[in-house]
Amino acid sequence: MDATAGAASLRPRGVRVVQWARHPGPVGGVTRSVEDLTAVLRAAGHEVRYVDTGSAARAAGALPAVWRRQSLHLFHITRVWRAIVLSPLFWVLPGRTVLVLHSGAVRRQVEAQTRWRAWLLRVGLRAYDQFWVVNADIGEALPDHLAERVRIVSPFVPSPGAEADRPAREPHLLTVATNSGLPHYNAGLAVDVVRAVRREWPDARLWILAYDHDGPDLARLREAVSGLEWVRLSFNLGGPDVTAALARSDVFLRPTSWDGDSVIVREALGVGTRVLASDVSARPAGVELSGLSVPELAAAVVRSGGSARLSDGSGLASLTIADAAYAALAGLSADVSPAGRGRRPR
Repeated sequence: MDATAGAASLRPRGVRVVQWARHPGPVGGVTRSVEDLTAVLRAAGHEVRYVDTGSAARAAGALPAVWRRQSLHLFHITRVWRAIVLSPLFWVLPGRTVLVLHSGAVRRQVEAQTRWRAWLLRVGLRAYDQFWVVNADIGEALPDHLAERVRIVSPFVPSPGAEADRPAREPHLLTVATNSGLPHYNAGLAVDVVRAVRREWPDARLWILAYDHDGPDLARLREAVSGLEWVRLSFNLGGPDVTAALARSDVFLRPTSWDGDSVIVREALGVGTRVLASDVSARPAGVELSGLSVPELAAAVVRSGGSARLSDGSGLASLTIADAAYAALAGLSADVSPAGRGRRPR
């Protein structure tokens, strides 16, 4: 939404970045995005600190160092209410503040606010200089007076990988990812899809990549697939193992009820895996689209090639979160006063 690519190429060095996030965070796309961003910023010469928002005690202990000089503060969240709660602090932080909204559920959260919470949201969000949202739908859900502060960014930080190190592709192996077995990831639907696909591809298998919390939802999913020899369920695989699983897969399924800009979808595309997703949300260019039902998804799996309905990437960004960070750092470097304590008016 702005001309950030040129500024990103400057890659200013020496400006500190503070990542406000759960650290160490749960396995999943948000943590992967935060950690990959930290790695590329440190490689570019920036000091990167964390304020662990998952622990009040650790966050409080980190605060004295945060005020010592201007920094780029990146606050990563999936729940809008946390931005309201911490907004008084972000009003007074020296430097530039960015609220990074990772979840495709943000619009639902905003629309579900009670009247008094909606008022708090309108006031509290003024504390942040910019909003980095992972799709246009999230940006449109924010109050109108903040529109100029919104940037659409991809949370995926590409990393070079040697193709020679990737495992061989396994025909008719399908994978699906689920956060804790939560219903809107529709892993159970994916099981039904592969069951239907096996009528055409008797050797079709499903690999469920589960992560984060091993609670009641995931327990129900485990029970549902326990007797199916063609289903494998893994929990909290490390990053390299997830990449290898995607590289081995013939098809990665993304049958979500809503979505943001999924890191794992971008990664699957990056390793050359065919991605088939529900058409309920914006999807990266090249993703095959289908309605969210077993017959539609199963038919799309076996009907690859020229008849596929492809996403053109509308509503998502080609700008990565790393490029957005370089642009913000360049702007912060230009704004820093000799005293190093100035803030832009909000």
